[in-house]
Amino acid sequence: MTKPQMTRPQIRALIVEDDLVDRMACRRALGQDPDYEFVLSEAETGRKGLQLAHAQKLDCILLDYHLPDLNGMEFLTKLRTDLGEMPVPVMMLTGADNASVAVEAMKLGAQDYLVKDVNRQYLELLSVVIQRVLRERQTLMEKKQAEENLLQAEAKFRFLVEHIPAIIYTSAQDAPGNLLYISPQISQLGFTAEEWLADPEGALKQVHPEDKTLVHEEIARSYRRGESLRCEYRLLTRDGKVRWFLNEGSLMRHETGKPLFLQGVLVDITEAKKVEEELQQHRRRLQELVALHTRQYDKQNAMLASANTHLSDMLVECKQERSALKKNADQFADLYHNAPCSYYSLDADGVFVQINDTALKYLGRTREDVVGKMKFTDLLTPASVKTFVESFQCFKESGWMHDLKLEIEHKDGTKLSVLLNANAIKDATDRFVMSRSMMFEITDRKGAE
Repeated sequence: MTKPQMTRPQIRALIVEDDLVDRMACRRALGQDPDYEFVLSEAETGRKGLQLAHAQKLDCILLDYHLPDLNGMEFLTKLRTDLGEMPVPVMMLTGADNASVAVEAMKLGAQDYLVKDVNRQYLELLSVVIQRVLRERQTLMEKKQAEENLLQAEAKFRFLVEHIPAIIYTSAQDAPGNLLYISPQISQLGFTAEEWLADPEGALKQVHPEDKTLVHEEIARSYRRGESLRCEYRLLTRDGKVRWFLNEGSLMRHETGKPLFLQGVLVDITEAKKVEEELQQHRRRLQELVALHTRQYDKQNAMLASANTHLSDMLVECKQERSALKKNADQFADLYHNAPCSYYSLDADGVFVQINDTALKYLGRTREDVVGKMKFTDLLTPASVKTFVESFQCFKESGWMHDLKLEIEHKDGTKLSVLLNANAIKDATDRFVMSRSMMFEITDRKGAE
């Protein structure tokens, strides 16, 4: 009993060649491939080839440079889409004296080329080269898809960060209020983020004159004691209106214990303050009523009971509003630590100053092992250390790092391929303070490449 033959995967190819003998040789060579079934179409002219290329769903095109009506360069130019992309991989077949022409064809979009030798030995490589071209094409498509997915994820992350009902900021420790970053939500006060970052007063800009002493003292206490910052004060909008804000921040430290920067959130609590003021007014009014109507004791007691009930309801509403604000802050922290990619920051020496949980999972380490203790180069393979050191020096000067491919080592020894993007945080004097870095694992893609 004969075993049933397994179906081989198909490769749809178009041979654009005016020489009948060469076309037959290509067909015969591809027909002998044990792994793939080649479904072939043929065209004797360039224009006929272009017509078939647009009409059929092809995996690749075998293109002879010398054609009766078009040469290879003209064929490639007409095949390209309006966006300048090649809709199907093209492999150029050229004579031994036209290798330089084939290279120029690759610049126009050809994927690869083979030199047709007199003994037709190139036919032995034809199937292998086609398969490699298709693998490269598939890898490129997967890369583009991955890049699109990353852009979408970044856009979603940015949208969430920049649309939460709070102002996110990072403040340096060298001077109270020296801002390193502030989110676009500062427009609530009628200013742009650039205006606040450029102002020497930084986070103290627009603080109500009566509250500046309090704010200075609270920030100094936070740095001095290493405690979280929490205070309420008034800020003035560009047109002079008063808004109340709750400022909550955490102090980030170096491994030596030296404060590095304050990371916090400003939440508008103006409406809550209005409610509190209304409560105070109610209390004052009740006291006046008690003083003025002592002879109507019973009646006033009833009024007080009713007013207290109203006050209690309003206090419950205030607590609920505060709870909602805290929940927003917790969601922001969760978004940062559990993002689908790793986030971290390095100081000027390449030492970690902060890192999210996703990155720690990449590395198989704890925050205590990494922050303030390890350099990024400690996690790289020897081959990647040199690449990163050279790029990091340029990055500190330019402020940007884009699609840097590196190889990091997990704590258990596993090597991971990663893609690194970053921008720099600089102070008012253009001195590098730290990085904002994103790292994506591309081990599977790297393996495919």
